[in-house]
Amino acid sequence: MAEDLNLQENTPSSPVVIAGIGASAGGVEALQDFFSALPDKIGAAIVVIVHLNPDHESALAEVIAAKTRMQVRRVEGTLALEPDQVYVIPPNRQLTLSDTEISAIEFEEPRGQRTPIDHFFRSLARHGDGDGFAIILSGAGSDGALGVRAVKEAGGIILVQDPNDAEYGSMPRAAIGAGYADFVLPARELAFQFADLVQSRKSGIEKPPAEELDNLLTRVLGFLRVRTGHDFSQYKHASLLRRIDRRMQVVRSPGLPEYLDYLRENPDEVEALFADLLISVTRFFRDAAAFEQLKKIVVPAMLDNKKPRETVRIWVPGCATGEEAYSIAMIFLDALAQRDMPSPIQIFATDLDAGALQTAREGCYPETVSADVSEERLRRYFTKEAGEYRIRREVRDLIVFAQHSVVKDPPFSRLDLISCRNFLIYVNRELQQRVIATFHYALLSGGYLFLGSSETADHPEGFFRTVDRGARIFKSTGPRVGEPLTIPRLPADIRLPDPAAIPIPAERPRIADPQHQHRQALIELGPPSVLVDDAHRILHLSEKAGIYLLHPPGAPTLDITELVRVELAPELRAMLNRAFQLGESVLSLPIAVQLNGQSHNICLQVSPIGSATGPARALVLFIEGGPAQMTDHDSDEAKPDSDIQRLREELLATRANLKASRQQFEHANESQQAANEELQSINEEYRSTAEELETSREELQSMNEELQTLNAELKVKLDAASRAHNDLENLMNATNVGTLFLDSDLRIQLFTPRMRELFNINSSDEGRQIGDFTHRLEYPDFEQDARNVMERKTIIEKPVEAGGREFLMRLRPYQTFDGEIDGVVATFVDTSGPSGEQPQDGRARRSKTNRK
Repeated sequence: MAEDLNLQENTPSSPVVIAGIGASAGGVEALQDFFSALPDKIGAAIVVIVHLNPDHESALAEVIAAKTRMQVRRVEGTLALEPDQVYVIPPNRQLTLSDTEISAIEFEEPRGQRTPIDHFFRSLARHGDGDGFAIILSGAGSDGALGVRAVKEAGGIILVQDPNDAEYGSMPRAAIGAGYADFVLPARELAFQFADLVQSRKSGIEKPPAEELDNLLTRVLGFLRVRTGHDFSQYKHASLLRRIDRRMQVVRSPGLPEYLDYLRENPDEVEALFADLLISVTRFFRDAAAFEQLKKIVVPAMLDNKKPRETVRIWVPGCATGEEAYSIAMIFLDALAQRDMPSPIQIFATDLDAGALQTAREGCYPETVSADVSEERLRRYFTKEAGEYRIRREVRDLIVFAQHSVVKDPPFSRLDLISCRNFLIYVNRELQQRVIATFHYALLSGGYLFLGSSETADHPEGFFRTVDRGARIFKSTGPRVGEPLTIPRLPADIRLPDPAAIPIPAERPRIADPQHQHRQALIELGPPSVLVDDAHRILHLSEKAGIYLLHPPGAPTLDITELVRVELAPELRAMLNRAFQLGESVLSLPIAVQLNGQSHNICLQVSPIGSATGPARALVLFIEGGPAQMTDHDSDEAKPDSDIQRLREELLATRANLKASRQQFEHANESQQAANEELQSINEEYRSTAEELETSREELQSMNEELQTLNAELKVKLDAASRAHNDLENLMNATNVGTLFLDSDLRIQLFTPRMRELFNINSSDEGRQIGDFTHRLEYPDFEQDARNVMERKTIIEKPVEAGGREFLMRLRPYQTFDGEIDGVVATFVDTSGPSGEQPQDGRARRSKTNRK
């Protein structure tokens, strides 16, 4: 069956496709199923990483060789990677990639903290050129869950064995739970899918020409923006194309046009692509040297400048699943513990990915995080639960996780530190500068900016100065002199070109339709016309209007007063102003215009057509009156002298009138100029006031955003508390065991309904001393024993009788989340028979013996 896939061999010049397979307990059987279904000629180098006993030799290579014809090699030292070969990890070693070579190196971590699968997957992400595959098979624990994230971010594809098909499903479930699995199948089907994907990757995806590729990418991003409300147009195109190519390989799309059609037809794929675009590489204390400099330089300086109980405010945009925010919180808690300072910490951690934020709020991570977090911090800030590490509540309560866009949402304000290490590297230079300007606005004067290893805050210049170039730590210079403090305008509403118009089928011709004939006659026989708006811009032209328009030299324009023929421009400008200002239709006198070498009389008519609610518009009609009649004037010598004298007098009078009009115009112009200067002065004052109001409004907007974020976080916590309370209420009502909760003063806090058979209490008695109530127990030392349990932190278990029935009573301390003793829990288990008779088991007999 495997040979039917008809796979092609790699050519010597093609790059080697690398696949890493991680397995642990039960992995040998899964590997046998996988390789027995895998073709012998697949065209990829396969690296197998299994948890092996470091004290014994492994026969894993021989087991795999029995199921495949590919050459199986155990990695000793360094080997060159070649297609159609299998490389197996040796005992007590971990594998790492370097270009096209694989090496076996010694472990740096102690035995209990080794994560060879995560280590190799991260190496594959760094050196696999985005062509890697990560495959997770049967295994216990969670090794590989963090590594598949790095592989997927680099453009690789993740395949996971179905947990129901695996002997041990912990490792597959951890990878699936992280949200990065592209395919979840049984081991044999996983082999066929893997072979199919390798063949598809080798054949490649059809790449259109650069101009067409840009157009298709713009249409994909425009469609994504309409569906999700988020704009990725200013992200780096290389990163976008890498993520889109990965999704195209997963859905087996041959080209970008077909993938765009697939997006339109499959709403789930829109969400999958959106999730892929948001993937970011993060882990606890990523770039440990940079965090060490943050601890040495920034944290002491910030705490030195804070007054007692003054809040330290931190923002972590692009927080993903929260590791970076928790790392910063731990660093500050370490520093405060050394100083014995009470300064509160408030951290805002934001991201677009709602699923990642939910993981961050839970604060639950795989066991493999022990490779990134020191043992001391694991003990102090984590609790181990069912094979996972959970951040303690006192750390989680310092951080508010919220969905927020750095690009289009208002920033937080009055911050001491911003840590953004997963965002700027993915966007173009223009957006980087705008985001840096936003960070400068959000920080207090002297606040710090902590960036990723490939990012900088040098542009725009003057906003930040470098504190530590290697660690990418920068310090805000504060507002520049003479510069108003305003939020930089981020490109929240970037206009994208419209997608290609869908062709509209032609209408069937209308036969003998008077309305249609009338409209067609107006188009053919009516005067040429132009529709313009109140800014004199052309909105639409009739078929014959172009003869009256000439484009002037220089930049393109749509202003009709610039495009119309020179003879018509002054009159048209005045008529448009009158039509829009007074709302009147205006008709001009005939104007001589040279058309095709002949003079024609043209009348202009401008009619406003805007409605009371819609935009103001006007229709300009060009009405032609035929050729202008040219009159041959007689020469001056032939005219009578009286006519010449009359014309001279009229000319002198006209000149005098013109001079007087000009003087009046100059006087009016001077008065208007003075009034204009006064208006400018008033306008400047209004502008200054408006800027102050705008700054206040933006600060209020930032505070409102902060309050909304806090409110959302509190709602999440309230919902969780409500669910927990409901679960507890149902558990208390459903159990048949009498349970009584008492506080440190032996006041009633909570009890199950069965307790009413032993104590004369009801729901209204909560908060009262248990000693105030009578009971049916033949046990006078109940209160004293309860106090002894709290003081000695021990458990008391003994049989007691009540009303002829026998109960097994257990008193144990009530322990808080922090390990403090805050009361007593008493449980009473009925050990009598259904009719009050004693059961015949050993416990009942021992109870009777003890009672005697």
